[in-house]
Amino acid sequence: MNRRRCFCWLLVLSGFTYSGVLGWAQTRGEVFEDPEGKYSLVLPPGWQAITSRDGLGRTQVDIVYRVREDGALKIRRVAVEPGTKVLDHARRDEEQSLRFQPGYSKGSIENFGTGVSAALVSYDFTTAGRPMVGRNYYLQVDDRTVYVLRFTGNRNTLGPLRNQTDAMARSFKAR
Repeated sequence: MNRRRCFCWLLVLSGFTYSGVLGWAQTRGEVFEDPEGKYSLVLPPGWQAITSRDGLGRTQVDIVYRVREDGALKIRRVAVEPGTKVLDHARRDEEQSLRFQPGYSKGSIENFGTGVSAALVSYDFTTAGRPMVGRNYYLQVDDRTVYVLRFTGNRNTLGPLRNQTDAMARSFKAR
């Protein structure tokens, strides 16, 4: 009886250890570095970076979750006036551009705790009648520069991935 009990405990413990290792391996990501050396960030499993060149020879980076409709990330560098607070810039961007998207429904504008001054704007909109979600992270890297990480995608797919988009924004490093 004792041997069976010991064997069962060993199976249980090895199962926890094995699942713990698998869980750790699945949460690790791949570091993506911008081809022009402007930034880097960690891409969780399921996200991939696609680099291409446009007609003028400029490098374009598209980061997608499975397919573009499920989740897409565009990264943009914005010059701001010295002294501009990132939360003010996020509100201005929402007021001047985001609200004009089809079926726009205002979400929240909040501080986003990272190592830099950051804000998050969440919203819903529609594309071709499909419900979509948007999540913009505004990361101020210096007095004159804000990086905007624009996540858009299907509400049912990108909506539940908030922990991944948060982690990607937290891992963002400007160079």
